[in-house]
Formats: sequence, structure tokens, C-alpha cells
Amino acid sequence: MDKQFFIKRFVLPILLFSLVINILQLSPMVYMLQLQDRVVAAKSEETLWLLTGLLTIAMLVVGLLEVVRSRILVTANNAIDVIYAPYLLRKMLESSCGDEDERHSYLLSDLQTVRSFLTGPSAMSLVDAPWLPLYGFLLYFMNPLLFYIMVVGSGLMFSLTLLTEHLTKKPLAAAGVSSRMASRFVDLSLRNAEVVGSMGMIDNIVRRWTSLNNHVLWLQTQAGVKSGTISGITKGLRQLFMALTMGTGTYIILKDPTFSFGMMMAGGIIYGKALGPIEFVISGWKGLADARASYRRLAFFMERAAKQQQSYMELPPPSGQITLEHVTFGIKSLNKVILRDISFSLEPGDTLGVIGPSASGKSTLSRLLVGVWRPLQGSMRLDGADINNWPAERLGKYIGYLPQDIELFSGTVAENIARLDQPDADKVIAAARQAGLHELILHLPNGYDTQIGDGGTFLSGGQRQRIGLARALYGNPRIVVLDEPNSNLDTEGEAALMMTLDSLKTAGVTTIVVTHNANYLNKVEKLLVLQYGNLAAFGPKEWVLARLKKARQGKGAQTELSDAPDNGNDKVAPLAKR
Repeated sequence: MDKQFFIKRFVLPILLFSLVINILQLSPMVYMLQLQDRVVAAKSEETLWLLTGLLTIAMLVVGLLEVVRSRILVTANNAIDVIYAPYLLRKMLESSCGDEDERHSYLLSDLQTVRSFLTGPSAMSLVDAPWLPLYGFLLYFMNPLLFYIMVVGSGLMFSLTLLTEHLTKKPLAAAGVSSRMASRFVDLSLRNAEVVGSMGMIDNIVRRWTSLNNHVLWLQTQAGVKSGTISGITKGLRQLFMALTMGTGTYIILKDPTFSFGMMMAGGIIYGKALGPIEFVISGWKGLADARASYRRLAFFMERAAKQQQSYMELPPPSGQITLEHVTFGIKSLNKVILRDISFSLEPGDTLGVIGPSASGKSTLSRLLVGVWRPLQGSMRLDGADINNWPAERLGKYIGYLPQDIELFSGTVAENIARLDQPDADKVIAAARQAGLHELILHLPNGYDTQIGDGGTFLSGGQRQRIGLARALYGNPRIVVLDEPNSNLDTEGEAALMMTLDSLKTAGVTTIVVTHNANYLNKVEKLLVLQYGNLAAFGPKEWVLARLKKARQGKGAQTELSDAPDNGNDKVAPLAKR
């Protein structure tokens, strides 16, 4: 949302209404003055009724304007949510795909904190606070001594506000960080509820969370005690200075006959109106501090995201050619390299098997191939274009990806296969048939309209994996990456997967299969071997398997490969002994 538009549409009307409200809220003061100077002095009942009627009208207008101002704040609140929440969720999802621990999971929570503050009483107090000089001017006009009392009182209370900020800033910030850590721990525990429950870890989980939560409570208590102490002092000071205002008014009456009792009462009302918002801000300082911290994080993120925003030229649909050129990938925060100097290429329609020992980087390579992660060095090209030149939402239409851990969404089977888009019945059924899943779905209670629950909780592991495979095949993608696609499959599921691989090959889809199962190697034409993050071998399947066999037969890590076929794509590195 354009900032100028937001200011013009919401901020300026709120300030205008606040000005009118604060002026009309001086009506009780004027009423008090007139009662003393006109009604009592003249003993005029008609004047009393007239003044009372005018006061009633003024207060009704104040109430109406308060309602309008409140609705403007609510509308601004809703506009912020409608404009920014989808954008922030998109960024959260994009960052969750990243390799670094920069999930930005706090973004929507921060937005909610700001929204809650905007519709709360503290926001109203802040809006009223700028009109303090207006009350000061009126007090000075009545008598400079009253003005000086207000200056000293407001100065002390403002100083207490700054002291509250200084004393609570660090503990509140630390409490926020610790609270997010505790929340992430709960989320992780719930995602692994089966493991937690089956292995007797519940008490340990509760104990660990209690430790994290107690730290949050301790930090919040520190900030709360300090803030509460200052808030109590502030309330006492306000009452003291209100009494001093009345005492000063009495002193002025004794010295100045023109200063009436009505003016003294009016001065007390004005003084209370002037310091009321400041006291309210101090008492609600925690909410204000939380909202300000959330706003700053959001503003920083939005500014950085705007700088990183890219415009992409429309590229034609890819044919499926993939090229990796000296790709190195690692986790910066851990200073850990996972893949080193990986180079190979696939032509459209190639079928590649990726093998290697555990922790060799196979799943990492899968994530790189589908564009979820980006290399630290080197380049990845799709049909000759750098993959960075493809926006994720456009590239995803041509990518099918089946990760090791299958996560489904609350909704129907059809919606999950259709990637949560409006299901196209023909495409959904085609993907299900290609995955060998159509008959199985028809036997579900409501077929393709069966609700599967959050995460597919009502399905077996094999059913979830096969629905995940159908989702990967939805829309006829040009590149399909399958990471251990048979990990949860029974015999029937494995047979269906074999047929799926045949159909992908027939359709000319570039297919990459990460597997430990030698049976699936019969379905691939090329083979890539990873070992300790290095590309140990790449080339035609038979040729690579022959070289692996020689290495295992004891020809050593320095196997001579000068007789390798020169096809431009084959590459073998020395194989380390296992």
C-alpha cells in the first residue's frame, strides 16, 4: 500500500477527528465557568437549561466522532491486514524454503500485534497526546501559574515514560526472542507427536518447554515489575499535581479577585485531560513497546524485501534441459559445505538416478534442482537460462517434486493433487492414473472429494506418498524430481511407481530419482554418484556401474578412468574407500 495514500485515507482523518474531539471535550470546562459566572451570579434558570443543552449536544457529538474515529482505525487495521498479510505469508513460505535459518515466522505475528494495538485504547491515547499544547495554552491564558504546574507535571511524567522505555527495552526484547523459541519448540513437538508419545518423551518435552517458558516469564516479570512500579508512581504524581492545581487555583483566587472558583475547577479539568493520555501510555507501555518492536521488524523486512524485488522477463515454457556449472552449496550460518563443485547436464527427457551413501548430499541436490535452494557458487540453468531468472510461481508449474517427507494439506484429495488450486477434474484424474492411484482413490469414502484432514492424518504413509506423487505429476510438468519415492510403499505401490517412471520416460519428461533401491536403477539411463558432497561419478548407467564395481573390487581410490567414453557429460572423481 502506498504510504501517501494510507496517510491521506486514514491518518489525516483520524488526526482531524481527534482535534475536533479534543476541542469539544473542553465543553465541560466552559460549562463550569459559565455556571459560576453566569448562572449563579445572575440566578438565571433559563441560562442553566441552555448551557446544559449545549453541553449535551457537544458530548453527543464527541461520542459520535469517537465512534467514527474508532471505525476509521478498524478500517485501517483491516486494510493493513488485507494488503500486507498475503504478502508476508508469501515471504514466510519463500524463506521457509531457504537453506538458512531465516524463517521470518514472526511476520504474521508481528502484523497481528500491530493490528491489535491500533484498535486498542493505547492507540487512542497516543492520538490524543499531541493536543497537550492546546491545553497548555488554555491554562496559560487562564493564569501562568497553572501552566507552569502543568509543564512540571507533564515533564516529570514524560521523564518517567523515557525511564520505562530504558528499563524495559532489553528484558522485553529478550522475552520476545525466548517466547518465539518456546513456540517453535511446541510446534516441533506437535509435528513429532507420534515419536514423542510412542517413545515416552512427553515428560521430557514438558520439562524442556517449562524451562524455556520459565525464562520468558522471568524476563516478562522483570519488565512488568519495573513498568508497574513506574506506573504506580505516575498515578500518584498525577493525583498530586491535580491537587496542586486546585491548590494553586485557590491561591490565585486569594490573590486575584478576577479569578473565579469556576476557573479553578475548569483548570483542574483541563489539567486532568492533558495528563490523562500520558498516564495511559505509561500504564500500557508493554503493549506499546511490543507494537513498536513489531512495527520496526516489519518495516525493516519490507524495506529489505523491496530492495530485493526483481522483475523477470517472460520466458518460454522449459523443455527440461538442466545444466549445473561448478555448483557449490552450503549453510552459511554453520560454515558447512554440503555440495562441492558439482557439474553435469541433462537433456530433455533424460532419466537420471542419484545414488550415494547417507549424508552425501542427495536430498540437497534434489532441492537445488527444483529451485527450492540456490547455490552459493556456480550456476544452475534451465534451458540455458539461469534458474534465478525464473519466478518461483511460474517455474513451479513445470516442476514436479516428491520430497522424502510428505506433507498434505487439510482439504480434499482432489485439492491436494491440484496443489490447492481449483481442481481441474481431467488433470487431477490424469495425474492420479499416471501415479497408479485412481482405483485406490475411488475406494475412499467420497472418492476424490474425501477430506483427508490436516497433514493427511487419515491416510497411511503409503497413501500419502502416492497422493504426493500424483501432486508432483499434476499439470504435466517437464521436470520431475523424486526423492526416495518408495520409502513408504507396499508391493502394489512400488509396481505403480515403476509404471509411473515408464510413463514419464515415454512422455519425454526429464526425471531424477534419488534412491537406495537398485530395482529403480533399471528405469534410468544415466547415473550420478555423490560421495561426501562430491560428484564421484556421472554418465551412462552401465558405464558408471562398471566403474563402481572396479572401485569396490579393490582397484583403489585412484581408479584409472582414461577409457571413459567421451560424450561431454561423463565425469568421474576418485572414489573414496567406504
